[in-house]
Amino acid sequence: MEYKLNLGSWGSVFAVPSDLVDLHLKLAGSVQLKVILWVLRHAGENFTVDDISKSLSVQAADVRDSMLYWEESGIIKVSDGIIAPPDENKNIISSVQNEQNVEEKVEINHEKQPNEEMTTKASRIISRPEKPDMKYLSERMSESPEIVYLMQSADEIFGRPTNNNDKATLLMIHESDGLPVEVIIMLMQYAASIQKCNIRYIEKMAISWSDNDITTLEQAEKKIQQLTSGRNAAMTIQKILGLEEHSPTEKETEFADRWMNIWKFSGDMIRKAYEICVDTKNKYIPKYVDSILNRWFNSGISTPEQVDAEKNSGNKNKEKKMYGATYDISEYESTSIIDEEEQ
Repeated sequence: MEYKLNLGSWGSVFAVPSDLVDLHLKLAGSVQLKVILWVLRHAGENFTVDDISKSLSVQAADVRDSMLYWEESGIIKVSDGIIAPPDENKNIISSVQNEQNVEEKVEINHEKQPNEEMTTKASRIISRPEKPDMKYLSERMSESPEIVYLMQSADEIFGRPTNNNDKATLLMIHESDGLPVEVIIMLMQYAASIQKCNIRYIEKMAISWSDNDITTLEQAEKKIQQLTSGRNAAMTIQKILGLEEHSPTEKETEFADRWMNIWKFSGDMIRKAYEICVDTKNKYIPKYVDSILNRWFNSGISTPEQVDAEKNSGNKNKEKKMYGATYDISEYESTSIIDEEEQ
């Protein structure tokens, strides 16, 4: 009797690397998995990013990001348009060298380790710690559903599959900077709301939050309310001063929040300080305006009429220090924060 094996739909199969399943099934996003499976299925064929994009109905930019993800993960190697398995020996040597470097750094740090009896929160070191590698990230995701949730949330908030660097940075923010997952997600949502959803901005903000002990949802919400209020104030000031509308910088937001929300100056008062600044410096310098408003706030001056009254009060020394390009302001500048780098 003769036998014949009928595999049916299994008659056409293709190989999938074990590491793809073992290390990246939880780690990779849906688009990244679709792209690598499509590429493996079309092994031996010529294709372009646009071919993958049309076939999967995803953006070409997402295809490129996904390919970069798999290349950085060591699943594939891309050279001169050829996609191939990675050089395993090279990866092993690189991995061993990295482990040796880490061991050496640990030994060096151990020798210089100060007494354990120190403050609970040490000052931030000048250089950032090394970001976790993909192996460690994969291990943490297999151990912690919370980390998986963080990475999945990042994909949704960014509106694209996050790459290895994004994921490593988010894990470092959680484990090295000490921000809880829910706080990091709130920070990412805020960044997206102001069109600054990039990993560099998020990391910078996360470091600031960590340094200022913003580690709970309540603290994060309060901080975001302050930032939002400051941005709104900065946009209002742009209109008051007739400046070109743009996304306020962090420093502009800080100044605007202080001028309008803390010191409670009106638009007329801010305009008055602006005019003095331009008359004196021939340009708009926010730090100089800040110094003028600071003096007014400390002196209880809150209306343009009071400013004019002080100017005409007969105190010539104050006039020389504060007003007009024809006055000597050197003494005022010597005691003012404007001596610092002008911004």
